[in-house]
Order: sequence, then C-alpha cells, then structure tokens
Amino acid sequence: MPYTPLERPFDYKHLTNTLQVASAPGMLHTITINRPDTTASATVTVYDGIGVTANIISIITIDAALFVIPTTLVYDVGYLVGLYIAFSNAVTADITVSYK
Repeated sequence: MPYTPLERPFDYKHLTNTLQVASAPGMLHTITINRPDTTASATVTVYDGIGVTANIISIITIDAALFVIPTTLVYDVGYLVGLYIAFSNAVTADITVSYK
C-alpha cells in the first residue's frame, strides 16, 4: 500500500553526485549508502549551508571494503542554513538522504 505525504515524516533525495538538498533550516535524519564507488574510495561531505564553504556536519569515506551495503547512518541533527552534499573521488557511489 503506498504512503500518503502525511504518513511519510521525512523527504528524501537519491544522490550520485554533488547536490544542494535543502536551502532552508531543517533536520538531517539519515544517509543510506546504497552502493560504494566501485573504482576507488569516495568521500561525501555533508554541509550546513548552500555550498562547500559552509559548516561541515559530517565527512563520510565510502569504501567497498569497509561497508556492508546498504548501510544507514543515523544523524538526527538540525541544520540552520541548508543541506549541501558534495561528492569527491566518486564515480559510481550512490546514497539516499532523508531529511525534513
């Protein structure tokens, strides 16, 4: 049975590259690593802001040898400006971010 918007407490975005996820205050709930980069380690940096000069919430190194896939990281932290997620060294890494 499909969920209605009222039953789903968080929004989500599926990411394979750098993206401005939110541009207003909110809460980062989880980041799920669906697939690591298959060619090298990928680094995903999570910022409270609208770009890479903002305050860092988290730096995640995704390596196929270190993670059981999928892996969900629970944050439950607020951000004051926005939510910006930057990938570096990633060719095929794949994550899902849930936020409100």
